[in-house]
Amino acid sequence: MVKTRELLMTSTLAVGALVAATGCTSDPDVAAPTADASGTPSASMATPTEASSADASPADAEPASAEQATVARYLDAIADGDTAAAWALLSPEAQQFYGAEQTYASVSPTDGTVTADEADVLRDAELVSAEGPEGAFTLVGATTDDLADAWVVRETADGLRVDDAGVPPTGDSLYEWTNPAAGAEDQTAGGAAYDTTTPASISFASPFSQDQTEPSVVGYPDTLWAFVDGQQLGSIDAVSAGSGKRFTTEVGESSGAGRGLTVVWQTGDDSLGWRSSTVVL
Repeated sequence: MVKTRELLMTSTLAVGALVAATGCTSDPDVAAPTADASGTPSASMATPTEASSADASPADAEPASAEQATVARYLDAIADGDTAAAWALLSPEAQQFYGAEQTYASVSPTDGTVTADEADVLRDAELVSAEGPEGAFTLVGATTDDLADAWVVRETADGLRVDDAGVPPTGDSLYEWTNPAAGAEDQTAGGAAYDTTTPASISFASPFSQDQTEPSVVGYPDTLWAFVDGQQLGSIDAVSAGSGKRFTTEVGESSGAGRGLTVVWQTGDDSLGWRSSTVVL
């Protein structure tokens, strides 16, 4: 989800490339995400299967994929307060971020990941999916008029798991949305106002500008991948912004209904983990 700070935005949009590796499928009942024959990231959107009746709600429909089913279980666990079940669905990299299940139970309700109240709302929303670059992950998102979130789901040695680590209470190389001015990981109902006259913008502080001896837990990426409600916009390269980096992307004017803009990046060359951040437009 998302949070705060201030920075001016520019309208620079660049398209970059990524080499991302995926794990192998260990669960025989789960098919790993695939890229197309050319290896180009897919921009297709998968929607839930139709319900048995025309007036069935999204909550009544079966998940359209194993990735959506994984997110549905994750939201159910959080909404129901089942920390053990939610923890078991996290990727090894997300678990490593927290260190222990007890820590996750203590800090996750306030660290920008989905809260129990948000999960209760979003589990009734329609789930949409988009494939990440070269099939490295599947992004599963849910959007209401004033709330949005998305989850990176990928194959691990234990099967499909969710990359969903929060923002540390202290630390270096954090990021912040500057349009909308929603901060790092603190999306609340209604969110911050989105200025449609300028591109959406997110900035990262440089770890080299701070007293840091360890790699940043949130990364300092050169490229992000952007998605709006299950549709991939493409990759975005960074531009210099003071001592950090800024990423901007044109998303057009809002139709009045809520839209969820999600950016995804890899946390580091030596990590299989990914991070995502979502704002409501």
